[in-house]
Amino acid sequence: MMHIVKGNVVIDNVWLWRADHDEVGIVANSDNPCKNGIVVDGDDVSAYGLFSEHCLEDLTVWNGNNGLVYFY
Repeated sequence: MMHIVKGNVVIDNVWLWRADHDEVGIVANSDNPCKNGIVVDGDDVSAYGLFSEHCLEDLTVWNGNNGLVYFY
């Protein structure tokens, strides 16, 4: 859903949500595939309020250095 490649980025109150149901209650994974909610490749990235839900693999992949998450 979100891929951050640059450094010195501030994330503020982000809710990354892949629909896991529809009006009837079912969504097949192939209907709306999404591997990861967020991938951070930049250094010195700070997140204030980061929510990630219902992805098919890891919700958060953090490869950057010196990052901070204040509320997850």
